[in-house]
Amino acid sequence: MSFTVLLCDSADEVTRLRHDLAAVAPDIEVDVAIDAVRAVETAARTRPDVIVCSLGLEGLGGRSFIRRLLDSSPSSSVVARGEGPDPAQVASALTAGAVGFLGTDEPAAAVARAVRAAAAGGVALSPATATRLAVGLDDADEHVRSLEAQLAELRTTVERGTSSKADFLANISHELRTPVTVAKGIAYVLKNPSVPEHERAEFLHQLQTSLDKLMRIVDEIITVAELERGAFELQLEAVDLAPIVEQAVQDVRERYDAVEVIAEIAPTLPAVADGPRVSEVVLELLDNACRYSPPGAPVEISARSLSEGVVIAVTDRGEGLDRAVAAQSFEEPFTTGEGTLRKEKAGVGVGLHLARQMIVEHGGILWTDPLPGGGTRAAFCIPDREAPAATGAA
Repeated sequence: MSFTVLLCDSADEVTRLRHDLAAVAPDIEVDVAIDAVRAVETAARTRPDVIVCSLGLEGLGGRSFIRRLLDSSPSSSVVARGEGPDPAQVASALTAGAVGFLGTDEPAAAVARAVRAAAAGGVALSPATATRLAVGLDDADEHVRSLEAQLAELRTTVERGTSSKADFLANISHELRTPVTVAKGIAYVLKNPSVPEHERAEFLHQLQTSLDKLMRIVDEIITVAELERGAFELQLEAVDLAPIVEQAVQDVRERYDAVEVIAEIAPTLPAVADGPRVSEVVLELLDNACRYSPPGAPVEISARSLSEGVVIAVTDRGEGLDRAVAAQSFEEPFTTGEGTLRKEKAGVGVGLHLARQMIVEHGGILWTDPLPGGGTRAAFCIPDREAPAATGAA
């Protein structure tokens, strides 16, 4: 049975296709158009059984071209042609109303088969195009699954962040209540002029201690905010960390006089560092160790120079910090590892996070390990020299 086909493509391409189709399918009557406007006019006038159109014609292309052709000749079946073909282009053509798609490199026999299938009311996809479309759909499905996994991970992160903020608000109110209450009580007592001078001095000392605690909490929160928005800067210089570590040990011994602190500190610890910030990290690790050590158990600190840099380790014999809790504390501020309502130790939960961030800013690393016999070893390493500046390719 003879049927008519309108070929819409460039002059060279329609000449080639017309010649090839005449050789393999002499029963097909072929008409041609070499631009989009002429193709739409010809389709409206001749109402061909099948329209084979290139999506790359000048003036009108893609989905719009297919729709204009179908508007002009609703009874025609459209088979689109494109380079590649790109699976997205195939899908776009089919959703626009085409019943088939061919690559521009398809042989005349494949074009003839597609034309016959379209004329018979079927779908005209060559094996090569169908294979490419299947591969594209498989890739798209894999991409969707990947996006779903990323979305689930993002949702978990957001939920965890929301939970962390809620925990922080509950935790910070718990931590602030004690020094504020103490300060208010002392201020009330000091209003009484009959308080003896020696008691007044003691009350003032307690008031100063409470205010210092409040300032530490505020400073920690401000530093976390500066780190998160990239506004934090270290004051790096060549420094001997040995006296800094020794002073931190002395301060902690005075603060926790019931805890034995065993120190093994090298005579000199040369490094390029921000001394006060390193002191804060050492104090944080020692403070954690002393607070979580059981009665009678010593806390150990070692500080030495290795080829990697200065390594400082603090070991306690407490219950041990779970790796998952440590990892969360590193990544998220305000994580204490304890429920707020059953907290036995002080702290707003920024210490370990801040400590790690400080060391990272130095170009070093900080890690924690639970010990087999109970307890935790927290250690960090910072370079003993300033890291070289990155250089671009010449």
